[in-house]
Amino acid sequence: MDEQTSALDAIDTRILGEIRHDARISWRELGDRVHLAPTSVADRVKRLEQQGVITGYEARINAAALGRTVQAIVDVSLVPGDGADAFEQRIAARDEVVFAAYVTGSADYKIIVECAGAPGLDAFIRWVRADEVVARTESQLVLRTILD
Repeated sequence: MDEQTSALDAIDTRILGEIRHDARISWRELGDRVHLAPTSVADRVKRLEQQGVITGYEARINAAALGRTVQAIVDVSLVPGDGADAFEQRIAARDEVVFAAYVTGSADYKIIVECAGAPGLDAFIRWVRADEVVARTESQLVLRTILD
């Protein structure tokens, strides 16, 4: 644990939990939930941002509202060699990719995609498999999200 995170107290931890759940919460509501004045909460959040504990805020997008009705986890294994960096850049540029990580285990990468139905997923997987550095893929359809 580094010096920055060791300085977190129980209130900071509760603030982080509330912000993780709803980053648009008002200072007043956040203060009510952690039993502090809104200005005190705002000061703490600003300090957490300056320390790099809070690194940003993001919007959650309803993929189905965009016509992306299929979510899948795609495991990708690469052939041995030097193509990983270029592969990562190509994956990062794809709009349907919502998460990608280089991992340990039987695959080299775990990629989560949101696609326009089965045809969109098929097109994405065909695109991945056409890459000369890809040795194999394995895909799982997400049936239901438990924790987002």
